[in-house]
Order: sequence, then structure tokens, then C-alpha cells
Amino acid sequence: MTETDIGSNIKQSDIRFLIEKNADGIIVVDEGGLVLFANPAAERLFGQPADALIGSPIGLPIVVGDMSEIAIHQPGGGLVDAEIRTVETSWNGQPARLASIRDVSERRAMEDRMRHAAKMEAVGRLTAGIAHDFNNLLTVVLGNLEAARRRTARDNGALTVMLDNAIRGAQQAVQLTSKLLAFARRKPLEFRRVDLSELIAGMTDLLQRTLGESIAVRTEVPPELWPVEVDPTELESTILNLAVNARDAMPDGGELTIATENIDLTRDESDEADGEERPHVKISVADTGTGMAPEVLSHVFEPFFTTKPDGRGTGLGLSQIYGFVKQSGGYVRLASELNVGTRVDIFLPKAIMRPDQALPGVERSSEFEAVPRARDGETILTVEDDEDVRATTVRSLRELGYTVLEAADAAAALQLLNSEVRIQLLFTDLGLPGQINGKMLADRARALRPELKALITTAYAGDILIREGRLDPEIELLSKPFTFASLGTRIRGLLDGGVRHPGRVLLVEDEFLLHLLVTDMLAEAGFAVDVATNFKEASAKAGSGIENMVAAIIDLGLPDRPGDELVTELRALYPELPIVLATGYADEDVRKRFSVARGVQLLTKPFRSDELMAALTRAGVRTSLAGRTGALPDPG
Repeated sequence: MTETDIGSNIKQSDIRFLIEKNADGIIVVDEGGLVLFANPAAERLFGQPADALIGSPIGLPIVVGDMSEIAIHQPGGGLVDAEIRTVETSWNGQPARLASIRDVSERRAMEDRMRHAAKMEAVGRLTAGIAHDFNNLLTVVLGNLEAARRRTARDNGALTVMLDNAIRGAQQAVQLTSKLLAFARRKPLEFRRVDLSELIAGMTDLLQRTLGESIAVRTEVPPELWPVEVDPTELESTILNLAVNARDAMPDGGELTIATENIDLTRDESDEADGEERPHVKISVADTGTGMAPEVLSHVFEPFFTTKPDGRGTGLGLSQIYGFVKQSGGYVRLASELNVGTRVDIFLPKAIMRPDQALPGVERSSEFEAVPRARDGETILTVEDDEDVRATTVRSLRELGYTVLEAADAAAALQLLNSEVRIQLLFTDLGLPGQINGKMLADRARALRPELKALITTAYAGDILIREGRLDPEIELLSKPFTFASLGTRIRGLLDGGVRHPGRVLLVEDEFLLHLLVTDMLAEAGFAVDVATNFKEASAKAGSGIENMVAAIIDLGLPDRPGDELVTELRALYPELPIVLATGYADEDVRKRFSVARGVQLLTKPFRSDELMAALTRAGVRTSLAGRTGALPDPG
């Protein structure tokens, strides 16, 4: 390199050393825009060696003055975001310009992630507020619909049908708000230690049948996969949701791959996990479908955003997944390319709990025949500032036989608690006017009356109740909107003993979507569920012993052996076990055989939650104590 006038007071060798070692790219161009010099950092930025750059036009705006932002297009399609600053200089005695170019791609990506996170957090807060208001309204709607149904069921069949339709519509709205709360990370989850190998293996065949023959389902699950601590029902729903999205993206068929691996994240890799350096398990769901454009990718986790045609989606699937994974302590990454496919990576922290440690979850009951009622002299203090919700709740409690005291805020409630009135249970809304919320009121109430039971209700469980994505283990929570049956069941359970030990039901069902549906029905009624997908699996689980098993629900048409043969095997192990046989079709011989069988009930598909609970009751399950232990043989 010949001598220049870049710095007349500095030695040429010093200048060259500084320029070549500079982390920023440095180029010199003449007045015509041809490159005269490029340092090694510039070679990396432009993706070309210096001899290819020198003598060529740079193709960038080289304007003396303030810093400006540019995009450098590298050979092969690479793109680098950069900042450029230019000064006047001379080169070989001729006027020239020296440009310093700094790669800001990493910083720009970080800024984009921070803006996206802030936007998602703001949308989440707005979403939670909307869901809160909707759930309060739905509490009033469902409560009044159920009350009207109970009063008209015997008198007006046509009106009962209309009320049932209205209740189903309101329950669909409940599911919608549940998805909104999942996105906002305000939905209490039931965390359990989960073996992903077992969970995915149990889903594979069922996913294949669900997605159809044109889509090949492939799994890659390595041995020694770490366990994770997660809500298994929500995780199954997440994988199913992603699989259905993949199916929609492959109308002509393709391949769906579900892969897992253990990874130790470094701090750089775990930016989205709040810089937490700890072992994670990655679940990848990839398809070979149509893919998504970059402008679509930036919006996919936003609620109500959908690429599906009108009427084919709510736009809440991916947003629900986003909220569920974040609330579980993990994070999601999504990569997609048009006409190549989409891959969703879910990172979940490795479980650090003891295998026998279980965390409490929220249990809700669906309406069924026998709703537990009050005993003589039981009084409940109801604290709710929304007049309509309070009126609906008080009416339901009085219909259940309780004496009810009302308060619109914590101050009025504390006056009653300081009086001589006997009160067995405090039922309070979380969000109360004034300085004392429902949780604080419950704490003060127990300080005044240590024997007092307390149940909190809320349209969503915010940071007051949820710690690190989990419901505080000291909290007894009934989420709004609640049904007449769930209200009666939870209050009776608290008054009769407080701590809940859910009875377990063995569910034997090979259709994946149906087993998810029935699992939800049972969970809402307060049962824990053990799932088997065939005769062999059910026999092995029953043979190894299921603690506190109160019933079995068996599909008659299992893939390996008939479900009715499993009844004989279960009865040999559990002579008094109540059993429900579910079927879309049963021949006359089966119906005759089981119509007189003790503790066995036939249930025709499709069935509603209340029909399932009624069948369990007839079989001998004490459904009114679903949230506690115990089953009784059929009294008849």
C-alpha cells in the first residue's frame, strides 16, 4: 500500500495496523465510488475477499456526515444490517472517502426481540383484562341459565332443549376465554413430572389416524430423555394443535416429524428464557408444508391472528401455545420458509422435582345428577363487589341449602368476621375494591378464625395467586365462570375435609381426540385420570396397581382385544370397581350381558359431560365426592 495523507502525524505502519485490526469494516473509495482499500473486517461484512472488492463499485451510499443505516447484500443471499460513518480523506494524493461500517445485525435482532416481547406482554395484559370481564359476565349468564334449566326441566321439554343449547354456547365462550388466559399466562396449570418419551409414544399412532394416510408421522425420541415438569394435558393439546396446523399446511400430504433432544443452553442461546443457563428439553414439530412468509412469522403468536380462511380458525392456537410454554418456564422458536415447511421448537426446563412430588392444580366440576348440599347450620360469607355476580352466587348457595351472608368489600366482610356470627366458610372474589384483595382478606379471616375454610374465586389468577407460572399451593381457587355443580362440590369438599385427594379413573380409549375430551370432562369433575390406549396397556397399568382408583371407563372397540373382555380382567383385580363401557354401537348380546352386571353401565357415544357423570353415578361412583377419595359399590 502506498503512502497516504490519512494521518500525516502518524506512521504509515501504525495506521495500517490499526485499520486491519479494527473490528469495524473500513473501506476507502475514490470520487467515482470505486473501492481503493478494504480491511479484513470489511471482507467479512461484504462476503468477498479484498482483491474482489478493490476496483469495483461498492454499491452503497457513501455520504459524508452523520451516521446512516444500510443493508449489505452478500453473495449467496446473506443480508447484514449495518451502520456507516464517512469522512473525507485523500489516497495517493487524490481526494477520497473513508467509511467505517459496523455490523449491527445482532443488536437489531435483540432490539426486535425486546420490542416483540414488550408488545406481547402489553397484549397479554389487555387480553387478561378482557377475559376477566368476560368471565364475570359468563358467571352471571351460566348461573342464570342453569337455574332456569333446573326449574323447567320437568315442566317444559322444548324450553329445556333451548336452555341446553344456550348453556353449550356459553360453555364454548368459557373455552375461548380459557385460551385467552393461556396466552396471557394467567391460567393456573396442574404441573406434573412427565416422561416425554412415554407421552409422545402414546400419541404417535393416534396422531397418524387423526391426520390421515396422506401424512406420514415420524418421531425421533432419543433414549435417556430428561423428564420435564409440565401440565400433561396442556402439552398433549399443544402437540395436537401443532399437528393439526401442520396438516392444514399440507393439503396434498407430506411428513410430520416430532423430535426431542436434551440440550444445555448457554446464556446466548437462552436469551428468550431470561438468560437462564440450565438443562432444557427441546420438542420440535416440523412439517413439509406450504410454510409462511417473513411478514407473517412476526405475528403468528398474536391472539386472533390467523392465516386460515374465514371461519376456519379463531387465531388462538399458537397464542395459547405461546402462553402455556412461557408459563411453564420455557420458550418457543418458530422457523418457516415458503414451499419448504415450518418447524416449531418448544424448550422446556428439565424437571428438578422429586418424582413423587405433585403440585396442586385447579379442579372444576361439570354439572351432574347429585350435587352435594349443605348440612344444618352451615353458613357461608360471600364477598363480591359485582352485584350481578354476587346475586347469582348467593342464589345458588341458598338453593344448595346454605345460610348466606353478603359483603361487597373486605371492610364489610371483616365487620362480620369480627362479630359473634358463626361462619364455616369464606367465599371471596380476588379483586375487591380498596386496599385489601381477596387473598389478603382470606389471610386476615384465618387469623381471626383459625378453623375457617376459605375459597377464592376469580375471573383470572394474576400475579397475586400465580408464582413462576404456578398456583400458590396454599390457595384454594375456583375459577370463574363456575357452574352450580362445581360450586357445590368444591364447597362441600372443603367443609368435609379441605385437602383434596382426587379419585383416579382408568380411561381406556384409542381415539386420541376422544381421550382428550373425556380426560377434560373427568378433570373438570375433580378426577385424576390414567390413560391407556389399548387392552394390553390397560391390563399392565391395572396389574401394577393404580392408587385410589375409583372407576374405569372402557371403549368397547379397542384395537387389540374387545373392551368387554377387559371388564372380566379388571374385576378379578378390583371386584367392586365401578365400570362404564362406552361405545358407538353394541350388539344385543353385549347389552343383555351388561344390563344386569353389577356396577357396570353402558354409555352410548357421543355423550355429554353430564351423561358421563350420571353413568359413573349409576355404576357406583360417588361423583359428589369426586375431589376426594372413595367409591361405593352399586347399592342396587
